Amino acid sequence: MSADPTPAVIRDQTLIRRNSSLLIAAVHDETVMMNIESGRYYGLDDIGSDIWRRLETPLAFVDLIDGLAADYYAERAVIAEDTRKLLDLMAKHHVVMLD
Repeated sequence: MSADPTPAVIRDQTLIRRNSSLLIAAVHDETVMMNIESGRYYGLDDIGSDIWRRLETPLAFVDLIDGLAADYYAERAVIAEDTRKLLDLMAKHHVVMLD
């Protein structure tokens, strides 16, 4: 399965949810996952893993950013842009779904 060429636009109210068909393992502060359908493996660093944990229940993008901005010392706009880029990539590879 190849990645979708055009990602969905992530807006404040876009609901982000995990792909429940992935196999997930925590390795220290990182997360390793496998998409059984495609046979592809993915890894998330400590911040990506934190975002993944926050998505245990589906979450609106704005709520995810609010939580990250409260916990990390960075400008909210930078957090939003970096998180949007990560989620776009994750959505392309069917790691998360955007509604």
